[in-house]
Order: sequence, then structure tokens, then C-alpha cells
Amino acid sequence: MIHGLILGVVIEGFAKVTLAGAERAAIAHSPDVAAATAKVDEARALFDAARASYGPALSANYAEAPQGGNAPGETIAQRLTTVGAQVTLGDLLAYAPAVSQANAVLRGAQFDLANAQRAERIAVIGEYYGALAAHARLAARAAALAAARSDERAATLRYRAGDVPKLDVVRAEVAVSEAQAARALAQADVQNADETLATELGIDATQLASVASGGSPLSMRAPDPAQAVHAALAARPEIASARANVAAEEHAVAVAQRGGLPLLTVSAGMTSGVDTGIAVHGPSVNASLSLPIGGAAHDRVLAERARLALAQALLEKTERAVRIEVGAAARSLAAQESAFVAAERALHEAKAEVIATQIGYRSGASSSLDVESARATYAQALGAEITARYGLAQAEATLQLEIGESHG
Repeated sequence: MIHGLILGVVIEGFAKVTLAGAERAAIAHSPDVAAATAKVDEARALFDAARASYGPALSANYAEAPQGGNAPGETIAQRLTTVGAQVTLGDLLAYAPAVSQANAVLRGAQFDLANAQRAERIAVIGEYYGALAAHARLAARAAALAAARSDERAATLRYRAGDVPKLDVVRAEVAVSEAQAARALAQADVQNADETLATELGIDATQLASVASGGSPLSMRAPDPAQAVHAALAARPEIASARANVAAEEHAVAVAQRGGLPLLTVSAGMTSGVDTGIAVHGPSVNASLSLPIGGAAHDRVLAERARLALAQALLEKTERAVRIEVGAAARSLAAQESAFVAAERALHEAKAEVIATQIGYRSGASSSLDVESARATYAQALGAEITARYGLAQAEATLQLEIGESHG
């Protein structure tokens, strides 16, 4: 990974489920990963079958035919039994490329599995940090409700003392109602986010109830997009898979080209039986040659060459997609860093404004409308900071996987 300066922001996590643990659980529970695993098992079995296809085969043959006897008009039976082995030399010529093709298909399936796992990790990263952000917003809404209730009590006491008009109490009551509604919506968001993440992980949503008090600081800055793309092209599994598919089709062309060669089958063994009434026993050899004369073999070569061209085009398409995807992820991370810095600064200024307005309200220099406006600005700034903070964490973790690296 292309590391940079520590940004100084700590991202919280769930107390019972870490991000790495969530990724592992999601992979174990993912139907897409299970399907890709089954494809690997299939390809491995076919590869083993291709390797086992070469070698002589045991053979046995029994023949019985009438033949002339020693006397005129006499017919006797010829009975011959042969036990031995046979090999087809045409199959032998195709053995090496066939095994290489099966091996390339197996590698491609393995790379597809790695890519399915990467895609699952990226999906769960978004859900994990989305759920954490929902918890943070709920905590902020709960704090805002507590502050609104405190302001309502203060306004009521000051109104009874004759220090403020009835309008201040009304505004404080409205603020409490709005804060209650906002908290209820935030609670629903938390429940939805937790349920989505828990379903993805195959766990109970109650395991996401508590958030850890601390976590790890973000430890990278956005790399140069060109540098990130270069790293991804060397590490991304789908590119390796596409290259493996090209190699598989190259071997398939070689196999098809050998399909037009003559097939020479040689059998050898020991023969025992009766010939012209005399018992015979000894070694025997039989060879047969067949020469394909149709155009099927040539057509198969053309078909495999077309598949090779398709595989090469798909490789180029995959490389283009990775260039666009990783470049965008690197630029998005840089934008998220800038957005977080700006949101953090805005939150600091909004907090200072709230404090100053509250002091002014107590001294009579500010109205309740000023306090309400300052609190609304602070709530908006806090929401933006939470979104930017967890968006930054998601962008960093996602870019790592877009490049093709693992982080736990």
C-alpha cells in the first residue's frame, strides 16, 4: 500500500465485530463466493481428469471365426484371445496442450474466486461503516435532544422569573419536538443498517449493539491515480483471470489444430487360442490408422481462434475497467480527505458559535432565535462531519481492495 501521513482521526468499530472479522464472516456467508468456490472445485476435477487421461489402456479381445480344416470340406473354429494394452498416438500428441488448457482454466477459476471475495469485502466495508455512521448520528441526535430539553427547562424557569417572553418557551418546546423526531428517525436508520449488516454476515443484529470506544487512526493519504492503477493492474484477480483465460484459449487452439492429425492406435499383448486346429500362443501387435477427411477439424480450429480473440478482447475490457475504477477510487479518497478536513473545521467553528450564543443569551445579548439558529448550524455541521469521517474510512479501505491488497 502507498502509505502517507496519519490524518489524526480515529474511526470507531463495533465492540464484538471488527472490520476484518466482518469481512471473513461475509465471505463465509456469501452465495457468490460459494458459487465461485464450486467452480474452482469443478475446474480442479477437470484438470485432474486431463492429467489422468494419458497413458496406455488395458485391452482384451476374443475372436472366433470358421476356417477350413485339414480334410476337404472340413470346417473348424478359430478361437483367439488377446490380452494386452493399447495407446492412441493422436491422443498423446494432444495431451500436453490439453492439460495446459485445463490448468489455465483452473487458474482462471481460482482468480475468479479471489475476485468474488474482493467484491464481497468491498460490499461489507460500505455496510460496516454505514452502520457505524448511523450509530454516530443516533448518538448525536440523542445529545441534541438532551440539550434541547435542557434549553426548554432553562427557558421555562426564565419565563417564570420574567426574564424572557413566552415565545422563548414555545421555541424551546418546538426544538424538543424536532429533536425527538430526528432521534426517532436516527434510531430507525440504526436498526435498518444493523439488520442489513447482520444479514450479510449471518449473525444476530444484537451483536452490533455496542460500539467500541476507540479504533485505529487512518494511516494513508490518497496515492497518485496513475500509481494506484499501475499497482492494481499487477494485483487485481480479475485481470489475472482474464489473462489465464487468454492462455487457456491459446492452448485450446493448439488442441484443435492437433485434432486434424491422423489417429494411430497401437495394441500389443499375448494371444492364445486355436488356429487350424492347432493350439497357438505368443505375442501379437495390431496397428490401425485413421485419417479424418472432413472439414470438422479445420472448423474447430477457426472456432477456437474466435474464442481466443474474444478472450483477448475481454482482457483489454477488464484492464480498461480497472483503470477507470481504481483511478476514480484514488480521486475519491483525495476528495474524501478534503471533505473531512473541511467538515472538521466547520464543526469546530459551529461549536464555538453555539457556546458564544449561549453565553450571550444568558447575559441578554442574544435571543432564543439566535441560540436555535446556532444549534441548527451545529447539528448540520456535526452530521456532515460524521458522514465525511466514515466516508473517508470507507474510501481508504475500499481503495486498498480496489488495488488488490488485503487489510486483515
